[in-house]
Amino acid sequence: MKKYIKNNNRFSLLLLLILFIGTLTAFKIYDDGDDFELAKSFDLFHDVVREVRMYYVDDVDVPKLIGEATKEFLQKLDPYTVFYPENQIEDYKLMTTGAYGGIGASIFDKKETLLISNINKNSPADSSGLKVGDEIIAVNGIYITKQNISEIRKNLKGEPGSEIHLLIKRFGRENPTEKIIVRKKIISPLIPFTDILDGKLGYIKLNSFLANSSNEFRKKLKDLNEKQKLSGLIIDLRENPGGLLNEAVNIVNLFVPKGSEIVSTKGRVKSWNHDYKAKKDPLFPDLPLVVLINSHSASASEIVSGALQDLDRAVIIGQRSFGKGLVQITRKTEYNTRIKITTQKYYIPSGRCIQAIDYSHRNPDGSIGNVPDSLISEFKTLNGRKVYDGGGIEPDIRISEKALSKFTEELLRNFEIFDFSTKYYYEHEKISPVNEFILNNSVYNEFIKFVEKDNYNFQSEAGIMAEKLAETAENEHYEQEIIVKIKELQKELSIDKTNALMQFKEEIIPILEREIIKRYYYGEGMIRDEMKFDRSLKKAKIILSDKEKYQKILSGIND
Repeated sequence: MKKYIKNNNRFSLLLLLILFIGTLTAFKIYDDGDDFELAKSFDLFHDVVREVRMYYVDDVDVPKLIGEATKEFLQKLDPYTVFYPENQIEDYKLMTTGAYGGIGASIFDKKETLLISNINKNSPADSSGLKVGDEIIAVNGIYITKQNISEIRKNLKGEPGSEIHLLIKRFGRENPTEKIIVRKKIISPLIPFTDILDGKLGYIKLNSFLANSSNEFRKKLKDLNEKQKLSGLIIDLRENPGGLLNEAVNIVNLFVPKGSEIVSTKGRVKSWNHDYKAKKDPLFPDLPLVVLINSHSASASEIVSGALQDLDRAVIIGQRSFGKGLVQITRKTEYNTRIKITTQKYYIPSGRCIQAIDYSHRNPDGSIGNVPDSLISEFKTLNGRKVYDGGGIEPDIRISEKALSKFTEELLRNFEIFDFSTKYYYEHEKISPVNEFILNNSVYNEFIKFVEKDNYNFQSEAGIMAEKLAETAENEHYEQEIIVKIKELQKELSIDKTNALMQFKEEIIPILEREIIKRYYYGEGMIRDEMKFDRSLKKAKIILSDKEKYQKILSGIND
């Protein structure tokens, strides 16, 4: 075995040398004046690898170390420049196409099991009878432990057509059940939900900007308009991390005049710089628009919201967007690998770049920070409204996100809401339709009793600090009397669960209601239920129903 490892490492080193020679040749072609320093660095790196390989006391997995060094090297640039080795090509395919081989279920860790947190309707997981709340305790005959749980998570994905054997523990059943599931090509929904709201308002939620997103968006919009002549449209880009630039450009082109500048890209390779303009006449040139964004709306989402804002074509509502103004391309590398590399920054019509973090100028300790206020510049929209660069898209109407209380966060972390919803599902064969279902006091009282039975004591931040103080006092061998007093204080600072459940009832109910609905009506049901409590959506409907107010915002006229 050791002989095989040594031979394999020698072969890998040979490949590495070939790669180095090729890289040096490439640098000589560009001839940027740094050839000598680069050649020197490569020579030194080769010498270090050779010395370690020949003289280190134990056998060394050189390819693995080089892989880790490559990863560390790229991380020093920015989080978006990534190398995909051959064994991660499935992740690469998911990133670029939204498709992967799998069972169509989302999971998260719970101790030494994997918990089914969401199931795609009509997916292999759904067809096999898997349910939200099922615990996976073994995969292909291998029981899950703390040591192997990360590796087993990856094994849920695989080639379409291949089988996977899951051992499932289900609520209310003593014995586990085996499920044999055939993986299929799973395509993440680009547009999980559309609807016509009150006042003939169209609503489209777009999850990502992958191949065909703009065509699907165009089709959904036309379908909505054919069902009901729309008086306005709400585009929901919240939680949308972005994707392909061209798809964003094509969506903006549905609403702005032909020839309008939508976005431009600028980078080190000048020949790659490009201005993206609307190539076609718009299908909906006068349809009033609102775009919803939040702090997780990034990249292509910011191109759409930023371009529509700069062209005074839409009112933006929500929270400041993420601030990713960097463009990546993916290039093939040797041995069926890929590298996704940042090549440019993008600039929206007013001329601003919305990149929030300055990766090119790090602090002395290597940390990074946001673009300083002193470097933020003012720009103007088409109508002369003031907008700024250096930190995402600032909405025209800001709706602050209400932070959850520490108590509610603890309920979520300890699976109290999730586990109660699972229990409720198996005790109630059906519930009312989504639009009619209301989590009443009777159900909430059941939830209170469920949480009260749990022996876990919820603590405030002060209680957590007291707990750490007690541990420190014990480790440093303080007098027992002092340790007892600290623990008494810690107990006093523990949250009274019953009182807290009543105090934070209004913020817990929507979360609990959605979790229950998900088990009956899948992801679409959750979205419909969220809309009942959605403050940004309510504001969007108000703005689109008031044409005078809508026009004043776009004209920069303040009341």
